[in-house]
This record gives sequence, C-alpha cells and structure tokens, in this order.
Amino acid sequence: MIRGLAALAVMWGHVRILFFLDYPSVNHPGLLTKGFYAITGLGHQAVMIFFVLSGFFISLAVFKRFANGEWSWRQYALDRMVRLYIVLIPGLILGAVWDHLGKTLFMSTGLYTEPLHNFGNLIVSQSSTPLNFVGNLLFLQTIWVKSFGSNGPLWSLTNEFWYYVLFPPLLLLVVARARLRTSVADAALIVAVAVLIGPGRMQGFLIWLSGTAVVLILGWFPPRRSLLRGAGTAIAGCLFVSFMCLSRTRTNLSLSDMAVGLSFAAFLLGILNLRKSEVSSWYCKLTRSVAGFSFSLYVLHFPLLLFLRAFLIENRRWQPDFRHLFFGLLIGGVAILYSLLIARFTEARTAITKHWIAQHCLPVNAQ
Repeated sequence: MIRGLAALAVMWGHVRILFFLDYPSVNHPGLLTKGFYAITGLGHQAVMIFFVLSGFFISLAVFKRFANGEWSWRQYALDRMVRLYIVLIPGLILGAVWDHLGKTLFMSTGLYTEPLHNFGNLIVSQSSTPLNFVGNLLFLQTIWVKSFGSNGPLWSLTNEFWYYVLFPPLLLLVVARARLRTSVADAALIVAVAVLIGPGRMQGFLIWLSGTAVVLILGWFPPRRSLLRGAGTAIAGCLFVSFMCLSRTRTNLSLSDMAVGLSFAAFLLGILNLRKSEVSSWYCKLTRSVAGFSFSLYVLHFPLLLFLRAFLIENRRWQPDFRHLFFGLLIGGVAILYSLLIARFTEARTAITKHWIAQHCLPVNAQ
C-alpha cells in the first residue's frame, strides 16, 4: 500500500504543478487549499520512500538466495532487467508518441519548445533525441544525457539501476570471504560505479541501504514485547511525518532527503514488527491492485499529463476552486486508468516474462 501511495503522490504532485497555480498566486487560500498544496507537494519525498522500499525488497531477495546457496549474477541480472525494461521500454515509446502529438498539435503553447515551468531547464523538444532515448535505456539520464522527452521523473531510475549494480559486490566484499582476485574485482566495480554516478547519488545509496538495515535488524533482533513494538512504531511514525513536513522547506535538500529516508526506514521496521492480525480480503486485493501498477504509473504518467495540459490549458493555470479541483481529479483519474491499462500488458507480466527468458534465452546451467 505504501508503495502504491508513493507512486500516487508523485502523480498527483505533477497534476497540481501542471494544472494549478503556484501557491503564492492563489486567491485567499483556506485550510483545505493549504492542505491540498501541502499533500501534493510530497512527490520528491515519495521517491525517497521508493529507495528505502527498493533496498528492503532487493536485499531480502538477495539474502534469501545466499542463504539457500542459489546466488547467481545471471539470475539477479535477469530479475532486475526484466523488472525495469518491461515498463521502461513501453514508457519511452509511449512518451515519444505523446510528446510528438503535443509538439505537432500544440506548438503555439510553448510547453514543448520553451523551459517547462517548475521543472528546471527541461525543454521537451531538445530532450526528444535518439541519443537521449538510448541513454535512458542505459540508465545514464542525468549523468551523461537528459531524461528522454518530457519524462523528467525517469531521473530516479538512474539511481535505482546503479544501486542494483552496487549492492551485490558490496555484499560479496563484506561477507562472502571471496578470493583476493574476486574481492579486488568487486571493489573495483564499486569504485567505478561510485565515480560514474557521483557523490549525490551515493548519498541516495545510503538511503537505499537503510532498507537493507531493516532486513538485517529484523533477522538479528526479533521483537519480544508487543507494547514496545506499538510504541516504537508510533514514535517512528511521528518522526517520519515530522521530517516529511520539515522537508517541504528544503533549506538543505540533501539533509532533508536523508532525514525522510532514514525516518521512513525506522517506521517501516516498526510496521513489520507489529503483531500480525487478520486482514480482510478486500484490503489485500486493494493493496495488490495499487502496488501492482505503481511502477507503470510512475514511468507513464508525465507525458500524458503534459499533453492534457497543452490540450486543456493554453496559458494561465487554474485557481484551486471546487470546479477546477474536480477537473484535476478527472485528469488524475485518466492517468491512473491509462497506467492500469498499460500495466496489464507489461508490469503484470513480469514473472511470466522472466520465466520465458530463463527457459528460452539462458543456458541450462544458468537457470
């Protein structure tokens, strides 16, 4: 559920930025309006949540394979690449289609030919190049190339991919007691990736590794008292919410990212330590549905939203009155339904695709 809500937070934040006026331009904002702008301003913080969850799930899977004697670089690479490419490739192609339609039909708006407001120096027409397309396939966006077309949110996939590359050699170097030659190779790979992605992304790797820490703590220190578990979770949750609120000031983005990531890791640990209880079937179905297309929603939504912005609004964005908030709700709903539809043919088929590739494209001894 948290993973799905984080993806929705990113999407709704972009709906607000693209379609509604910046907060200083709002006429007489009331409490509800302030809440709307506060909640829809947490997209960047949601990405930190993604990093922690990614570190948790990937570490858990890798530790299990080591424990069972099933670790394989080939299988690990297959799992990670299928997970990424089954969504990224359609996302890049569909994004190119939406951007081309937008540039063709709505050139006069300037949304595709001038810097996009509130998105730095992003100019869609300058980013829609074959070089950027290939660079995004190689997860080099924001390192050597720009994010492809209008799809600025793809910046975080660079972090995710290279964190996937960094974690196994780091683990092997620390715990595997490998031969000297293997250890040197692992260390060299870590240094090479660290130089490539730079210190800022390496700080993000520490946030990612806090998910690994959650796995280790759960294994080493099983909880004993339910009262302490509940109190600890409540305290961690309060800290997490506090840091989320404080991060909205962004006086120091790197520090606030670290605070949000680490406090969420503590909250996640608390959640996983709580006593298991019966969960209704409808809630299980809801969480599976929300999480099941979260990656697709993250990758697919922005080019569509920008096209709808060009189609619906030529110049001045909306005041957050009831009528326009309803329109914004409909627009977000369109993006959700669009992502759900595409996910049925992509993200939902991840396991099937991995199995097919393992059976038909890998050597028998690699399976």
